Formats: sequence, structure tokens, C-alpha cells
Amino acid sequence: MSLPITQPAGAGQPQAPDGASAPAGARPPLLSRERWKGVGSALRSPAALSLFPLGLILGIFFILPIVGMAVIAFSVTAEDGGTSIGLANFEALTRGSHLQAIANSVQVSLVGSTIAAAVGSLTAFCIAQIRSKALDSVVAVFSSVLANDGGAPLAFSFIVTLGNAGVLYAALNLEATGFSLYSWQGLVVMYQYFLIPTMVMVTLPTFMGLRKEWREANAALGGSPSTFWLRVGLPVAAPALLGGWILCFGAAFATHASAAVLIGAGGFPLIPLNISSLLGQSPSSQPIAMALGVTMVVIAVTVLFVFNRLQRRSARWVQ
Repeated sequence: MSLPITQPAGAGQPQAPDGASAPAGARPPLLSRERWKGVGSALRSPAALSLFPLGLILGIFFILPIVGMAVIAFSVTAEDGGTSIGLANFEALTRGSHLQAIANSVQVSLVGSTIAAAVGSLTAFCIAQIRSKALDSVVAVFSSVLANDGGAPLAFSFIVTLGNAGVLYAALNLEATGFSLYSWQGLVVMYQYFLIPTMVMVTLPTFMGLRKEWREANAALGGSPSTFWLRVGLPVAAPALLGGWILCFGAAFATHASAAVLIGAGGFPLIPLNISSLLGQSPSSQPIAMALGVTMVVIAVTVLFVFNRLQRRSARWVQ
């Protein structure tokens, strides 16, 4: 009669550096050989080699400009003509028109993204309640198109519609309300054209993923609709709602062409408009423009990182 062979606890499991057993499924440390095992062969595979042209394009037109921009932004020219590394260009952003541009960009982005988050999430919720595949397909197409639309044509369309001589401006008697399209309020209104579809596109899958079984379980346990939304619906949808708001904030913060056509370079200072204005001046003003650009890159990377993390949290429940 053979006895089963048992292993001591922790046998066969990866060991931590201090000898303690690591939990099952734990990823190896970042600098360990196990973490990077097989990376070399994967890079030599046909699939990786086929991505070389795309990597070359990203390196030349994305990574290299960002590195060059950072080098110029941190380079400080001394009075004797020498160059050193410092934060003088970033310190210049804390005063004058540059500080005003940062405050204006934050103000427009906050107000615009908040309005878009409220309207877009409510619209997505109503669409999800209809449960129509045809409507979902139409909304997906229009949202993706409108979310990536903008530039000079968008600004001109709003000038024709809501400008001082626009069609709706006179029909709605907006002059009596004091509204002007050529102000920060006008920018907020114009930004809704692509911010609301962005919010709908981000939050609609989450509302569609709220399962009918969850509502039935809530009702079976004596819960009301408000109980379902407070304890189930909103906690599940919260990452997508917050992620959509952050994405709208980043989109509004980086908009340049539409704002440039609508209000010009000096009407209402914004970070993208200040960068464009500084690049057209003397070479001595370019380091400050690069410092503004680095600031925008940091904000954009932060927005994308937080958005991706929130999307992963939301995807756990709606898959």
C-alpha cells in the first residue's frame, strides 16, 4: 500500500528573496531574470519585426520630439552665453500671461468636462435602457466620429450658428443674456460638441454591462431601485464615470485649432495658444514654449495613465 507523497507547505511555489513563499500567481520582481525571460526571443519573432516600421515612426515623430522638447525646456542660457540645466524656464510659467493661460486652461477644462460628464453619462444611461442593437450601432459610429472631430471647421460652424451674427444667436435672443461665443463660456459651449460624444463612448459599455440579474437579486432581497444604484450601480459605474471625466478634461485642455480660430491668440490666453504665439517670436522665447509643452505632455500622460487604470477597474465588472 503506497502512501500519498505530500509536500511541505510552500514547496513548488516561487520563493521570495527573504526565503518566504510568494503567493500563487505573483509576478516576479521587475529586475529578476524570470520577469524578462523570453523577451529576447519575442523581439526576434516575425510579429515583433513586422512592428519595426511603426516603432520607427513613433521614435522619429513622437519620442524624439518629446526628448528634444525636454532638453530645450531644461536648458538655461547664462549671461555669458553658456548653457546649463535648470528650472528657470518653468519658473517663468508662474508669472505674467503664462500663469493666466494655465489658470484659463484649467478653468475651461474643468467646467467643460464637468458639463460633458453630466450630460454624456445621462445620455449613455438612457441609451442603455432602450436596449436596441441598431441604436447602439448608430450611437457608436456617431460618437467615435464626433469625438475626434474639431479644428477650424468646428469653430466656423459655431460662428455661423452662435456668433454675433449667427442664426441661433438672434433667434434665441442671446444678446439679452450677455452670452458671447468669443469668451471662455463660448469655448465651453463649443467643446461640448466633442466632449459629450467622448463621454457617451466611454460610459455606454459600462451601463450596458449592468446585468439584469443584479437588479433581480436586489429586488429579491427587498432592495429599492435607489438601493441598487447606491450599493451596486454607481460603485460599478464610478470608475468609468471618473475615467470619462478625466479623459474629457485632457481633451479640452489640449484643444488648440478650434480655440485659435474662435478667439485668436490674444483674446483669451490658453496654454496651446501661448505655445503657438511663443514659437512665432524670437528664438529666445522658444525655451519657455518648450516648458509649456513639457507641462502639457506631463498632464496628457497622467490623464492617460489614470484613465487606463480606471478602465481596467470598470472592465472587471462589465465583462
